[in-house]
Amino acid sequence: MSENLQIPSGQNPSSGLFSKDNFLLGLGLGAIIPALTFFLVEFIHLGDKLGIRDSSVYLLGMIVNLLLVRYYFKKEINNTGKGVFLVSFVVVLAVFFFKG
Repeated sequence: MSENLQIPSGQNPSSGLFSKDNFLLGLGLGAIIPALTFFLVEFIHLGDKLGIRDSSVYLLGMIVNLLLVRYYFKKEINNTGKGVFLVSFVVVLAVFFFKG
């Protein structure tokens, strides 16, 4: 009975935030983790409380972003993956130049 069920064209069966292919969405998602780590480092002083350098906290945030990039490229949601990757690359450069 379920073999006759067809999805109308143009609709994705796994719709949701993590299945949309949009470059701007990738930029937004990619900026969330770096913004959170910036807040934790600069205002909460998480690195000092844990006894680690601030750049290590930023590195942990980038690992999360790179896992997100891997997810999007593996699912072939390339535009969103490119947006997350671009933000990650810019943040790594910024941390390298300003915090290094």
